[in-house]
Amino acid sequence: MIHVVNDWLGTFVFWSVILVVCYIVLALLIHIPSLLRPTIIHYPWPLLKEKEDVKVALAGSYNPPHRGHLAMLLYLSKRYTHVLAILGVNPVKQYQVSPETRAALLRKMLQEAGVTNVQVQVVQGYIWRSAKRQGVRLFFRGIRSWSQDGREERHLQFLNIWGPLLYGPLVWPIPTRYLEGKPEYNHVSSTLVRDILGRNDDSQKPALQQLVPDCVVHDITRLYGSIKES
Repeated sequence: MIHVVNDWLGTFVFWSVILVVCYIVLALLIHIPSLLRPTIIHYPWPLLKEKEDVKVALAGSYNPPHRGHLAMLLYLSKRYTHVLAILGVNPVKQYQVSPETRAALLRKMLQEAGVTNVQVQVVQGYIWRSAKRQGVRLFFRGIRSWSQDGREERHLQFLNIWGPLLYGPLVWPIPTRYLEGKPEYNHVSSTLVRDILGRNDDSQKPALQQLVPDCVVHDITRLYGSIKES
């Protein structure tokens, strides 16, 4: 009887391992080609006659949020019924401006723009885990162009493929699409905003209004004006 049980357990373990390996291989076969030929949405961004009933996410640090972020979220809000703007948090990292404060800035920008189907969230830990739990079907990443940002983005996408499979465990990865920035905002970045405010040069302050919406200029100046770029 013991031998029969041992044989059964051995067979069960063997086929379980085979199924797990097949699952991982299938996931890689489906998702790895997107690393080689990523899906990039070029500007002008296409719109559909009707919104897709799909939940999507645009993750970033939004440190601080700016006009480029807002333009992408406005587009996604017109194309999809549900959009998440996710601010990832590293629990061991110290932030000069907290993620919750940045989220409040972004909410203010979206409210001023009249957007009602974008939800701003602060997420600790793996973003893919929270997104998967909420039924997100697509990740979006904002880029200037693939030639400029592709190397770093490919690395992040690789982690977003392996992470769910290894640490899920065996969670099916969420596909990633890339949204090429609006040309008029391609020079805009959170780093540029922080740099302008960090100089403490009043002559540079009018340029800030070209980078962030008027409704948050005062708040961003107050929050980031005392931060010096290292």
